[in-house]
Amino acid sequence: MAGRGPALAGLVVGLVLAIGPAGAGLSGLVPDTSTAPPPTAPPAASTTATSATSAATAAPAGPATPVRVRAGTVGLDAAVIPVGVRDDGQMAVPERVAEVGWYRFGPAPGAPAGSAVLAGHVDDRVQGEGAFADLGDLRPGDEVTVQGPGGPDDIVVHRVREVRTSSKEALPLADLFRETGPAQLALVTCDGPFDTEARSYRDNLVVLAGPG
Repeated sequence: MAGRGPALAGLVVGLVLAIGPAGAGLSGLVPDTSTAPPPTAPPAASTTATSATSAATAAPAGPATPVRVRAGTVGLDAAVIPVGVRDDGQMAVPERVAEVGWYRFGPAPGAPAGSAVLAGHVDDRVQGEGAFADLGDLRPGDEVTVQGPGGPDDIVVHRVREVRTSSKEALPLADLFRETGPAQLALVTCDGPFDTEARSYRDNLVVLAGPG
């Protein structure tokens, strides 16, 4: 990972990409940004998914930098890009819903300890189906692989151990963003009914996977 980012104490989840009733992608995970690096630009005011750009500079490629995530049982095969924290406090997410964001201030997939976080969109009114549209169809035991920059042989294998939906307020943030303890991969997206007033999905879907 590229340096130490937010302390991640007292995280709040927003994951809100305000797009229209046709569907919203991911709401962004909101860390404590007291020690985060300054973003390169303020977030756009647009209410489309493309306004949720990564405002923090991407981490340089390195041995631990993930570049692709796959789960054959649900047809997931998406590019992964490093993301940081926007100046409004939200975890930055890719502006293209076909891409997945890796929280670069936490552990990388394959690290010996801690939780690596990949966040992706469900869908978007303009762009259509997102990378994590079928994430909820994963089941315990399913394989999730994360590819590094070294090509097809640079693979970390994970096995799903839990798939759960919870309200944004009940999301287990301390576990999702921990930097110590057993290694895990956390895949996060939106779930539940779409709240037309709030212009976001009500819940979050979390898939936890361990080394496979």
